[in-house]
Amino acid sequence: MRPSNTAIVVGAGIGGLTAAQALRRTGWRVTVYEQAHTIAPVGAGVGIAPNAVKALDHLGLGSALRDRGRRQEAMEIRLRNGRQVARVCASDIERRYGAPFYALHRAELHRLLLTGLDAATLRTGHRAERIVSEPWSATVVFRTADGTVSETADLVVAADGVGSALRTTLLPRYPGPAYAGYTVWRGIVPADRAAALRVPPVLAESWGRGARFGIAAINDGQVYWFACESVPEHTVPTHDLGLLATRFKRWHDPIPALLRATPEETLLRHDVYYLRARLPGFTHGRVVLLGDAAHAVTPDIGQGACLAIEDAVTLATGIENSGIDAGLRIYDALRRPRTERMARTSGRLGRIMQTANPVAALLRDNLAAAVPASLLIRGIGAAFAWQPPMPFTDHPPITTRE
Repeated sequence: MRPSNTAIVVGAGIGGLTAAQALRRTGWRVTVYEQAHTIAPVGAGVGIAPNAVKALDHLGLGSALRDRGRRQEAMEIRLRNGRQVARVCASDIERRYGAPFYALHRAELHRLLLTGLDAATLRTGHRAERIVSEPWSATVVFRTADGTVSETADLVVAADGVGSALRTTLLPRYPGPAYAGYTVWRGIVPADRAAALRVPPVLAESWGRGARFGIAAINDGQVYWFACESVPEHTVPTHDLGLLATRFKRWHDPIPALLRATPEETLLRHDVYYLRARLPGFTHGRVVLLGDAAHAVTPDIGQGACLAIEDAVTLATGIENSGIDAGLRIYDALRRPRTERMARTSGRLGRIMQTANPVAALLRDNLAAAVPASLLIRGIGAAFAWQPPMPFTDHPPITTRE
């Protein structure tokens, strides 16, 4: 591979930064363009499942993840009254799929992925508006505070999210994201408030009718939680933690206590959209769609960030082993079938788990209680069993803290 090969990555989220890390490790000169004017430590929690742990190990970032993340001991499902209906030990998952499960603050993962990227690599305040793909290059037009600028590279990675402007440019007839039927509230309980609650490192989700609540102990003694509520599209719930606490006040401990301990400024809310319609392709000339821009899934299988990390590893390895154009074809052939299955599965699970119908909810709860843990482990294998492609040439691991 010629050392002059250049790549533009549009979007400095998890997928974009992982792509930058992976391409740099194979000799590419990468520039990341981000529409935000500053890279700030925002967001809530994120789970890194065994498949993504293996991908980060492949990139030499696994030791940093282990240093910064909180290893989870189990995954469990409860009902709103606290009754446990399912539990899978993390040690069983690790034995079967070769890696543990971690949870950490999204901002911490973001900092990890920024490690080693110098200031010249990252350019903020650039909103991608359109793209032109040529046989041997691609040009992106950005809107900046000083007007429009055009940048050309041998490869453009469109990692600009579920509402991707570049995807719209490339596929103007694509219907775009579909509403999943619910909104998600997210919050962080700081360590000084979380200590008394003694939340174990278990990925826990509790089910009600038309609502769910998830909990994860993350890095530095913090606790991350999320609350899902079925609402019509374009509903704008009041951004009020007190009202949310009222909604979940009769749910089992420590849910009410977590909401009382959450600082108002950490509260986030996002309606859930995903790409239900299939894309005709993830590559268009020298442009490649990656992460949510290619295959946004609902959070019901906890794989959004993980699939984006897989994408980056698969893309860089395919190009390294087979050249740009063949590598892009390999990426499309490998990533589209897998991510389409994940999108269908997550959308279906979301509809089941968010049901407000009392009969359907009872059936859901009884079915979850009846399934043995061994079958649950095999059932999640479609996500966790992924293995990285052939390894890169040896690279030293990135240091965990500076």
